[in-house]
Amino acid sequence: MRYITNLGDAVVVLPVAALILLWLLDLAGQRIAVLWCCALLVAGGGTAFLKIYIDACTVPIAGLDSPSGHTGMSTLVYGGLALMIGAETASWRRLAVSAAGVAMIAVIALSRVLLGAHDVIEVVVGLLIGGTALALFARGYAGMPIDGARRIWPLAIATSILAAALALSDHPTQLEPFWHLIADNLRKATGLCRA
Repeated sequence: MRYITNLGDAVVVLPVAALILLWLLDLAGQRIAVLWCCALLVAGGGTAFLKIYIDACTVPIAGLDSPSGHTGMSTLVYGGLALMIGAETASWRRLAVSAAGVAMIAVIALSRVLLGAHDVIEVVVGLLIGGTALALFARGYAGMPIDGARRIWPLAIATSILAAALALSDHPTQLEPFWHLIADNLRKATGLCRA
C-alpha cells in the first residue's frame, strides 16, 4: 500500500509532469504546454491554497482538515497521461488506457484512506480539484491537431519507468510543515481569520 501511495507523492508526480511537459513542447508546441502548466497550477495551487487556508482559519467544512494533494495531482498527471495515450490509440486500446488511468487514480486515492493519511471527504476534495484541472487540460488538448501516435508509446514507457523508480525510493516529500509555516506566518502577519 505504501508503494501505491508513493505513486501520488510530489516527488513522483512532478517529475512525471515535467516529462509530459517536455513531450508536449516537442510535439504540440507552446500553447498546449502552457495549458498543461496552467492545469498543474490549478491542481497543485488549488490544493496548497486550501491546505493553507484551512490551517490558518477554522475548518469551513466539517471533516475537511487537509485536501489530498496525492489524489489531486494523481488525477491530473495520470489522468492527463491516459488522455494523451488514449487520443493516439485505436478504440479498444483507448478504453483499456482509460480504464487503467481511472484504476490508477482510484487505488492511489484509496491508499490515502487506508493508510490513514486522509479521510474520504479529503480524498473527494482532492479528486474534485484534480478533476477540474484535468477537465481544463482535456478541453484544450481535444482541440489540438496532434499526431503523436508514433511517439506516444515512448512517453508512456518513460513515464512508467520514472514513476515506478521514484516510488520505490520511498522518500516522500514533506510539504505539510511548509503549508503550516505559511499559514502561521499569514495568521501572525495579517491577522487572517481572527475573530
